[in-house]
Amino acid sequence: MINFNQLIQRYKKIYLSIRAYFRLKKYLFSGRKPWTTGYGEYKEKYLCNSFKNNDLLDCFNNNKRLPINYGVGIDERVVEYGWLFSRIGDENQFLLDAGSALNLPYILGQPVLKNRSIVIYNLAPEQIIRRSNLSYIYGDLKQTILRSECFDEIVCVSVLEHVGMNNTLLYSENSTYNEFNPDDYQVVIREFKRLLKPGGKLFLTVPYGCYGNHGWLQQFDQKMIKKLIEVFDGSRNEVIYYKYSSTGWQISDSVDSANCSYFDIHKKSGYDQDNAAAARAVACIELVK
Repeated sequence: MINFNQLIQRYKKIYLSIRAYFRLKKYLFSGRKPWTTGYGEYKEKYLCNSFKNNDLLDCFNNNKRLPINYGVGIDERVVEYGWLFSRIGDENQFLLDAGSALNLPYILGQPVLKNRSIVIYNLAPEQIIRRSNLSYIYGDLKQTILRSECFDEIVCVSVLEHVGMNNTLLYSENSTYNEFNPDDYQVVIREFKRLLKPGGKLFLTVPYGCYGNHGWLQQFDQKMIKKLIEVFDGSRNEVIYYKYSSTGWQISDSVDSANCSYFDIHKKSGYDQDNAAAARAVACIELVK
């Protein structure tokens, strides 16, 4: 027998499904512009289909060229998640999600994450997903409350660029986090190394290209990539670059991507010809303690 709360949840699920359908349709028939109504639903569907494509995951895992038109008009998550999931495997590991980039139902539901115990560490509260393998902690990544050498893996997807910047625009109402300390990312890198077990892995992504300070984030250049690797001072490192153009995302290198600029939707009144959503290049970095 279904109780009242179960009935409410069932109708809520039906409502959200219908709402998502019409939002997606609006996006598809309104020019497919990033961040407009239905963009989130389109990106979710695109990513979920990508995660099921073993040939595509093989491209990410072995640094091969991606299919033509992959991720046209979609932000860098479309390569960051693919790169990440192709590398972390499905072992039973203790994982820190630094900055909560994984904190979405369709991301946490992926098979590679189901066997992990995950701590989501974020600056301020957001949605809480109730699963037995999840814990939430709120605080500053520059100085966490976590003990040393407790994690097998740390995932930090497009978070480091916000450290020491003005996080009151999107991520916190606390004026303490209206900062201008661009070098603070180095403090977080040292903290990550402290938290990792010997042999533990840090999976890190940042927007890459020509240096740009947008107030709420900074785009990393090659000098900063080299600095964070130097600060971590691990036993092994690998950096893979992906670059965006009007034909989608493609594997690249540090030189070819060095002049890429960041499309900042918060400062733009329109869109560029390539229909970029945010970063035009991203550095995906694996560091081993």
